[in-house]
Amino acid sequence: MSRQDKIALALRDALPIVLAYFPLSITFGVLAAASGMPWNMSIFSSIWIYSGGAQFMVISMLETATAPATIVVTILLVNMRHVLYGATMGPHLAHWREPLKWLAALGLTDESFVVTSNRAAAGERLTPSYYLTFALAAYGSWIAGTIVGAGIGGIVTSETASVLSFALPALFLALLFGGERSFPHLLSACTGAALATLAGLMHLGGVGLIIGGLAGATVGQMLGRRSKRIRG
Repeated sequence: MSRQDKIALALRDALPIVLAYFPLSITFGVLAAASGMPWNMSIFSSIWIYSGGAQFMVISMLETATAPATIVVTILLVNMRHVLYGATMGPHLAHWREPLKWLAALGLTDESFVVTSNRAAAGERLTPSYYLTFALAAYGSWIAGTIVGAGIGGIVTSETASVLSFALPALFLALLFGGERSFPHLLSACTGAALATLAGLMHLGGVGLIIGGLAGATVGQMLGRRSKRIRG
């Protein structure tokens, strides 16, 4: 494929995520404005943090006057899963130049990981023209939506904005059921979801996401290897 073809493919793959990110980030911008966060800070958080779950969590913690150190530690815990994403994607980007790898890390969100790792697992070679186009399209959509949300935040009530809060879990569900549907993958997802939910009920915060992610991935990996041995 030519570079233009790879860019076009990346834009097609990114379109569902771009369309999902935009209203979700608008919701974030509106809720941030309703909570009293300055518009420039909400936009900066989308540029610097670029994590929907963490950014929504920051809003709630700011409303409860949580200590800054606690906010920082919580964000780091919530985003620890990206270490696993990076370790998974690293071998597929080994042929890239080092500066491009740093750019790839910036665009490694949950959704981009699902799409790009599936392509890599199918044997496709991930090139900078494909990956970075994909990542920048999603990143631009998130920032643009935040700008719009911050702009209209003064005229939209937080109650109205909360109606769109279903967008984040809906996006994760769409990615889950749109990917591989083998038993190990589904069991991994169910294990992670159950443990994360249990941790949430126990008020463990971001720790639950890490526990659920690690346990789910471990269960899925062990079951997948066992299935391969049986078939072999």
